[in-house]
Amino acid sequence: MFYRLFLILFFSFSLTECITDKTCSDEDRSCSVEALILSKFSAPSGIYVYSSSATYKGNLAILGTGTLDASLHSICQNDRLLAPIIDQNCQSVAPLVSTSAVPANDLNLLYADLPYNGVAIRGPFGALITQEMSTLFSSGDLQLSLSAAGLGDSLFWSFGTGNGGYAADDCNGGTDSTSGSLGQLGSPKVVTQGSWFATDILSCSQSHRILCICYVPPASGSGATEG
Repeated sequence: MFYRLFLILFFSFSLTECITDKTCSDEDRSCSVEALILSKFSAPSGIYVYSSSATYKGNLAILGTGTLDASLHSICQNDRLLAPIIDQNCQSVAPLVSTSAVPANDLNLLYADLPYNGVAIRGPFGALITQEMSTLFSSGDLQLSLSAAGLGDSLFWSFGTGNGGYAADDCNGGTDSTSGSLGQLGSPKVVTQGSWFATDILSCSQSHRILCICYVPPASGSGATEG
């Protein structure tokens, strides 16, 4: 009897919390009973990688306030709600795309609250990709490919060099979607250090996704403890 009462109270609290924070819908994965249960009981702490829900041509600066960095953040912010990430505490976002102002290997230039040390990098379902942000582009190969971690097989715009720096092939700063301009892409199938973030250079007229990360700022606490 006590166990049943506990479950009823838990579900009531979880759903009330969800409805209070946002409007629930069938497409809102962060507002489902399953997601809430996973988040509260089994989600390891970490920085979670997720994919944009749509694909984009190379003119990635089409959203936001007209700058590439603002546009990329808008894409990641908009897609966080529907991303199948098991840690629902993970709400701060950043794009995993290099720009001239903020290369992917130095995201703290814009996202000062992003933890670089001591917090694992994980796929959306919790699979360990590498030990921390400081080792994402260095210190050897990825422990698990992005594809195996649940991020699909398709290429993604990175605009980056193999070590996460800013590449020359960037679709003219994310403003060009013509076939005469080129952009750097990465492959989720590759784990090799110095390669996975810069495997292909393709026309900016092609449509590809971008990758994003979500994290819990240190001052806000962390998710569930690692198991």
